[in-house]
Amino acid sequence: MTHHWTIRRAGHLMLLLIGLCPTLPAQHDCLHHKRSNGQAKGGGGGVLHPMDLLHQRIHLDLTAANTITARCDIQAVPRTDGLDQFTLDLAGLTVDSVTTSGGALVFTHAGELLTIDLPAPLTTSDTIDLTVHYHGTPITDPSGFGGFYFSGNYRYNLGVAFTSVPHSYGRILFPCADNFTERSTYEFIVRTNGGRNAWCNGVLVGETALGGDTLERHWLLEQAIPSYLASVAANTYVSARDTFPSITGVDVPVDLVALPQDTTNLKNSFIRLKDSFDHFENWFGPYRWDRVGYVVTPIGAMEHATSIHYPASIVNGNTNYEHIMAHELAHHWWGNLVTCDRAEEMYINEGFAEYLSYLFLEHAHGRDRYMNEFRSNHRKMVHRAHLLDGGWWALSEVPQEWTYGEHSYNKGADALHSLRGYLGDALFIEGLTSFLGTYAFQPVNTLMLRDHLTAVTGVDMAPYFSNVVQQPGWAAFEVDSFTVVPGDVMYMVTVHVQQKARGPAEYHQQVPLHVSFMDADGTFWQAPDSVLVGGATSTFEMVVPFDPVSVVLNPEERISLAITVDSDTLEGPGINQYSHADIRLTVANVPEPVPVRIEEYWVAADPEVDDPSGIFVSPDRWWRIVGRFPEGTEVSGRIQYDGRSTATTSYDHGLVALAGGTPFVEDSLVLLYRPDQRAPWTVHPNFTLNTLTSPTDLWGRVEFTDVQPGEYTLGWRHSAVGIDDLGAPAAHWTIHPNPAHEVVTITRDHALPAPGMLQLIDGAGRLAQELRWQGPTQMVDVSKLVAGTYTVRFVPHGGEAVRAGQVVVAR
Repeated sequence: MTHHWTIRRAGHLMLLLIGLCPTLPAQHDCLHHKRSNGQAKGGGGGVLHPMDLLHQRIHLDLTAANTITARCDIQAVPRTDGLDQFTLDLAGLTVDSVTTSGGALVFTHAGELLTIDLPAPLTTSDTIDLTVHYHGTPITDPSGFGGFYFSGNYRYNLGVAFTSVPHSYGRILFPCADNFTERSTYEFIVRTNGGRNAWCNGVLVGETALGGDTLERHWLLEQAIPSYLASVAANTYVSARDTFPSITGVDVPVDLVALPQDTTNLKNSFIRLKDSFDHFENWFGPYRWDRVGYVVTPIGAMEHATSIHYPASIVNGNTNYEHIMAHELAHHWWGNLVTCDRAEEMYINEGFAEYLSYLFLEHAHGRDRYMNEFRSNHRKMVHRAHLLDGGWWALSEVPQEWTYGEHSYNKGADALHSLRGYLGDALFIEGLTSFLGTYAFQPVNTLMLRDHLTAVTGVDMAPYFSNVVQQPGWAAFEVDSFTVVPGDVMYMVTVHVQQKARGPAEYHQQVPLHVSFMDADGTFWQAPDSVLVGGATSTFEMVVPFDPVSVVLNPEERISLAITVDSDTLEGPGINQYSHADIRLTVANVPEPVPVRIEEYWVAADPEVDDPSGIFVSPDRWWRIVGRFPEGTEVSGRIQYDGRSTATTSYDHGLVALAGGTPFVEDSLVLLYRPDQRAPWTVHPNFTLNTLTSPTDLWGRVEFTDVQPGEYTLGWRHSAVGIDDLGAPAAHWTIHPNPAHEVVTITRDHALPAPGMLQLIDGAGRLAQELRWQGPTQMVDVSKLVAGTYTVRFVPHGGEAVRAGQVVVAR
């Protein structure tokens, strides 16, 4: 059935699009230039529009100040039979008419929705051509990023909005289906004046002088993209041009577009662009776009396909920001070629692009540069991603309020470092390259990625995704103890491992960790194969060529854990600040070079303290120093404590919360030490507490002499009587059976409390057991506790402790 008002059979348009691929979105920026804490609320994703938009041709007149006059020609096919009305997204502009070759169509434009009535129902075999005529002053997002800008002589758009939902922001420039799943091919026909010329997606088809100083440029993008990747920028631009030979044998054109006075700085800032292009092709397959393009604009960075808008502030003639350059190019594999089908999984766009910038730095500058980038980012994420983003989020379910926060970008990149560690480089490259080839120009999601990697690599990726992507928080693995049985030549070592969690993480399972062993002389030997650990405790055996005195898990940091690490060699007097492990060592004397590894565990320290006065042990973090200090070594240390409610330096919220309802007085802080995991904590004999400005402002320093290998943490000294200061048990808690022999069940039968920790305090006021609250009903193993009466209390994150009651452990 064909109607005179420009409905054609869908096959006609397909002839036009032979050889074209559907494409995908991307979102990105750099840490400082396209990032927000986010404010968006609601929104959806992954739902197909009832009309399949095949091609959009946007005629855009930018000759007037602060306003546009435009029309958008749309070719589309219904996805269901009987369609007689559909909507498009268009925000902040005025629609003048909607027409076809047969005449005007009835429409309404309310808010951001343009509803178009069709004269007769369509079938899925029909193709409709229509034109939306509109004008007005385009809007920008309240966040400051996103929209269309008239800035001095610049005219340009940024296709994502930090605040508005959906975050895709094509609708401020043209009528579209503004989401992450709908995609079409594009043309831009743009009129400019005043010496300006327009740069858009794709390739330049033609340029026409229209008289006076008016110029019209025609651009065509033959790969289908979602609306937010469409772009236009106009100014008195010139292009520095080049070509990059692709692994396909085709030379890909390159345009570096800037104002005439900025082109030299732009070229000098991008001297390693070809290196990043080559490296990404070698790792993830061919560049599938018609052009590489960067256009300098006042605000960026934004990965518009083939025409990246790049912020002028970082075009300074040096390579200080080359990781941002690489991040934006990386989107043409991760974000533009494939993209998340929901904003909640933005790590697929942004986390991957950020991680590819690390890979570029590794390629350009070596492994040490990569590891430094990884360690700095990893420490920030473990320490305060949840503070910066208002909570602990699973990468696959980040709320749209935080789409462009730390989790999507930087925890996403950190997770990909672990993916590389799980698979090894060869399978990492093979699996991800295959995924891009299979799903090129399509929306994707976490489950698709998990299942494809499993099928291609032969490695069951369910544990990785369950551990790292589909739940919040972090895991840390500690060596609980180890035993050694000597043989004729080799030694059989049995290692017992304990797992603890940071944040609301469940126990990680089947985590591949490499292992190193240190002998009495301080020499390390790393086992060639990894071991699988998981659950609350795990055990493995390994044959070692010497009698080890220490065991190190994850020595090369291939897996991202709730542990941050610095490694160094102490070679002479001096002050050494270890920013990843948050400790300072001052060397007065070393008889010989001393290799040292410092690990900061961002989880609760073991609770056992050999001190009758009653000491609570830090639930936040502890340190391990691994090495051999020869006789005559003189080293002192400094640790900063900070329990303030700030995002940048707050380390010790849980320690402060141990005071319950009583004031936290810093004078009661102590430094605890133990030589290894088999010993209880004891108060370090040579520490000095420096409360700095005040003993109640929750921050200061602990300084100590006679640093030795072993483990360190902070404790808070209290009186046993202070336990009762919590008063009577809070309502709505039940504890049974009571007395208990093996297991006690603790139930909160009212509103679920905030995330926090359950603590069992013995009669001397010592923390006997601590575990994460997972209520509303939780079973607690008390089989290893000595007989006696224990106070049960709940310590919410960032709140005051409440007493849940008492349990009697009987034997």
